[in-house]
Amino acid sequence: MLATGALTVYVAELGDEIVGYTCVTVVPNLINDCRSTAFIEPVLVAAAHRRHGVGRLLLTRLLEEARSTGCYKIQLLSHKRHADDGAHAFYHSLGFAPEAEGFRLYFEPTHDQ
Repeated sequence: MLATGALTVYVAELGDEIVGYTCVTVVPNLINDCRSTAFIEPVLVAAAHRRHGVGRLLLTRLLEEARSTGCYKIQLLSHKRHADDGAHAFYHSLGFAPEAEGFRLYFEPTHDQ
């Protein structure tokens, strides 16, 4: 991960414990005056620390930095299974809107399948 220049990792710690993290990759673009697109994946907060502001802190900081570096758009994928557990409502509260249908192709089995 550290060798990827366009990747930034955001980590939330409580004492010596990592309680959440997210990653953003910024990709140059040929449209929209060559302004970059940012892609967020994943957004993870330890179960015991959900609904305590950890995710909001992580994503607020990420969004501020993406905006200040000139990104014109930021995209976030969230699995359909999170529609009813509060995750999608959380993303809505940060200004995200469901706007596109997403597709995935896994080359090998993962725990997401």
